[in-house]
Amino acid sequence: MDSFYRYYLAQEVHPVDDEVLKTALESFEGAALKFSADFISDAKQRENYNRNVKRVKAEVLSQVKAGNVSVKEAAEFCYEARNKIMAEIRGKTSVHGLAIAQKKKIISPALEQLLDEKAVKKFGKGFAELGTNQRDFMYYEIVESSARPDAKFNTLNKVLNVSGKVLIVVTIAYATYEIANAENIPKEAIKQGVVIGGGVLGTVVSGAAVGAVCGLGAPVCTIALLLAGGASAGWFASKGVEYFDDELEEFTKWQIR
Repeated sequence: MDSFYRYYLAQEVHPVDDEVLKTALESFEGAALKFSADFISDAKQRENYNRNVKRVKAEVLSQVKAGNVSVKEAAEFCYEARNKIMAEIRGKTSVHGLAIAQKKKIISPALEQLLDEKAVKKFGKGFAELGTNQRDFMYYEIVESSARPDAKFNTLNKVLNVSGKVLIVVTIAYATYEIANAENIPKEAIKQGVVIGGGVLGTVVSGAAVGAVCGLGAPVCTIALLLAGGASAGWFASKGVEYFDDELEEFTKWQIR
């Protein structure tokens, strides 16, 4: 038997309950592994995604063992996560992907002002002055604002709510990135998009574009900037959500440094 379950089984859980949860966990992990295989082309990014999925899976068991959630609620959480991931797997025409893939125009130079205003409001300084973690938080906030309706979980458990939501937000970012790539757009969007060059935000240059800001293999950053430039109203108006600080902390665990 998988050693992952041995510690859990040692808690003398009823065998029926154990089988229910084990099946739910396997269903969740199976969907996540299929997603990463289908949508994450970069091996390092894929490995990071799978590692974090296993961490969320372990957290589910931890919450059950601690008595913070019932087996039933944990299983429901797993199936809900599985269904949300499967929706992205099926989402070759997802609203998230198409919203980006269909953007063929240059991202508005007003992005500079939007990012600066939001950065000043949150951190007291302009976007160009932010550290890596602070920029990551802004990227997450942008993508989260777009993904919010589809990333909500029914569980009342705070830990699972946070870890599950971040999982789905990141999944949606990856799916959007790959869908856009499939449509040949971030190559075009990156060529035509927004650039932070010479320390000046909003400079539109052909070539480096988003890559100059995000670097290679940074889908969350890339999608965040494309969203911020093309559909920023909801993000800019957002005042945050419950547990947002916890979500940002969880999000940093998904980042590759």
